[in-house]
Amino acid sequence: MATRQLTGVRTALDQRYAVNAAEHHPVRTNGTITILVRGQQVTVDCPPWCTRPHSEVYRSLEDVSHHSDAISLTAPSHQGVEQVLTARISSWPFAGDPATERPFVAFDAVGDEVAQLTPEAALAAADQTIAHGYALRALVGIISGGAQ
Repeated sequence: MATRQLTGVRTALDQRYAVNAAEHHPVRTNGTITILVRGQQVTVDCPPWCTRPHSEVYRSLEDVSHHSDAISLTAPSHQGVEQVLTARISSWPFAGDPATERPFVAFDAVGDEVAQLTPEAALAAADQTIAHGYALRALVGIISGGAQ
């Protein structure tokens, strides 16, 4: 929850209390974080799963988002190992979109062929896929309030 509404109009009071972005170090306290929005300190709720540092200066409150660490499904490739599917918890609480203001699982799939697998390597990839499925269920459990 934002502690003050931002109008985009800079008043003399805003300029007097503006914070230099280079001096700003976000501080998390009891589920909130103080961030910079157009040079103004604003305190917003920050969920416990959010690992984003929030160190950037936001242009508007709508740009504030929360993201967990990603889980990644990897596969062998011509250059070693490639991520083929990542997932993380995200939310954009002030964007005005009901689909993204509450926490959701963000998927990022890579569509390129990364390798031709032997049967043994394909079985190992299948085991990794199953483990990735369990990790994905754990992410869902975080935002739904229970284990899945």
